[in-house]
Amino acid sequence: MTGLTGESDINRQKLVNESYKMKDVDLSKATHDACGCVAAEEKHKISQGQFIKSIIYGGLDGIISTFVVICSIEGGSFNPAYALVLGFSNLVGDGISMGMGDYLSSTADQEHQRTEYNREKWEFDVNPEGEIEEMIELLEEKGISTEDSEIIIRTTAKYPDLFLDQMMYYELGFMPLDKDEKPAKQGVVTFIAFCLFGLVPLLSYVLCGLVPWDTYSSINQTNLSFPISCVFTGATLFLLGAVKANFSNERWILSAIKVLLMGSVACAVSYLIGWLITSALLKDGPEILCKNE
Repeated sequence: MTGLTGESDINRQKLVNESYKMKDVDLSKATHDACGCVAAEEKHKISQGQFIKSIIYGGLDGIISTFVVICSIEGGSFNPAYALVLGFSNLVGDGISMGMGDYLSSTADQEHQRTEYNREKWEFDVNPEGEIEEMIELLEEKGISTEDSEIIIRTTAKYPDLFLDQMMYYELGFMPLDKDEKPAKQGVVTFIAFCLFGLVPLLSYVLCGLVPWDTYSSINQTNLSFPISCVFTGATLFLLGAVKANFSNERWILSAIKVLLMGSVACAVSYLIGWLITSALLKDGPEILCKNE
């Protein structure tokens, strides 16, 4: 039964999303009516996308951060072995930094929000009328009449938890505290996503280093590593952009192209900087530390 219910919820959510994309009012009404009021509590992809942000942005950071290092090395015409050394060093170091950053920022947000919530709760406990009047004024500023504001706020004040959530939102701009949010798990997810996707640009250098090209081809492996890495990275960026579209109601092709273009710009700039600095600093040319040394 649980499996069937879960599958039914997924299908219903797809219909709800489809009705929104097509602005189909009849389909939206039919979907909600068929599921009933209780079953129609829309999750709006929050549960399934709890860690999507960490995966998508951790993955994008990982693959772009690693590939820009490779581009700068190739732009400077350095030995491809440097791509492996600097690439893996950057991958692990930045991955740890990203994971810790995600964890610390989420924890700081939670602590700040919890502190403000406790303060508002104390103020409501010791001076409920003052907080009620404050909320009434906030609604009046939004164009609601004094009479309606009185009805809304004094009714809501009968339910302290709901009242405090509204105070946090209208007064401080905080959404209700998500008790299911786990900063440590988000940090781990970010680290894993960063490392897994960041490994993609390095795969060609690892694989080309293992293939006995002298036996099977007269083509030097160092001439293949970078082009193959470009293909792998571009395809992965395109895929990440397409996946991201599923959680933003954006057309997948536009999202994919957008991500690919932004990643390409960052990598092209890194390649150019590597070439410019190498040309400017090495008087005898980049051959000093070039591929063919």
